Amino acid sequence: MPNVLQVYREKQADVYKRISAHTLPTKEVLQMQELNYRIFVIETFQAFCKSAPMGMDTKELCYHYQLVDSNVRFLLEERKFGPKADEAGQKKREAARVSLEKVIQDGRKRFSSFSPTKPEQYRDNIMKYVNTVLPVWMQYRNAYINL
Repeated sequence: MPNVLQVYREKQADVYKRISAHTLPTKEVLQMQELNYRIFVIETFQAFCKSAPMGMDTKELCYHYQLVDSNVRFLLEERKFGPKADEAGQKKREAARVSLEKVIQDGRKRFSSFSPTKPEQYRDNIMKYVNTVLPVWMQYRNAYINL
């Protein structure tokens, strides 16, 4: 079964084919932009997981976490646009934002007192954190532009 990134890449390939053939309707350009953004975010966090240091050097772990954390926090502020939403749509967007914010705050609390007990612990925890944040982020993004 394909994962989300594979599905998005397949959709992206289809979009680029339609762009090359000059058959992509203007009304789908917003979805194309959203698709490209989501692929970028997922690939970035995938790289953070793969590059997570294994070891006990808290200085190195802290530096890596700062990179992850800053990018996670950007997810709340980036691209707050989409088609105009009615009151129900606005409430859905706000509820999705609050959910994402709670997941991020919970993760930040967990890492605020992080002290590894084994070399692979940081990598494992970052992977769990990213795998918790991204699905909630996708729900948040779907509240703006549903792919």
